Amino acid sequence: MAPYSHLNHMTFPELLLLIKSDKLSKEQLEHYSDKLAELFADMQIEIANLEEQESLFMAKEIEKSVAQRKIEWKVTPSGLRLNLLKRWSVACSKIINSVKSRVYRLIY
Repeated sequence: MAPYSHLNHMTFPELLLLIKSDKLSKEQLEHYSDKLAELFADMQIEIANLEEQESLFMAKEIEKSVAQRKIEWKVTPSGLRLNLLKRWSVACSKIINSVKSRVYRLIY
């Protein structure tokens, strides 16, 4: 098994808990930083796809108000996923910066 291959099967919250450990080495932090950057990019791609779905959803049933369509979108599985990914991507960005700072402190 390759080092860190278990990361491919972790959820974002599980990965966050792992990264919060104070006992990570510089190499581990650098690896997690890379993985988080990949995860962030994947999230952004999925967000873009979900926003496209949202646009198509909003274009349907134009007899309903925009507010009604937005409410209906937000409770769909895709709408719920979009909200989750938007929050996770903000958290991921902050964690990437934190991990980089931790690596910097270990170097200097």
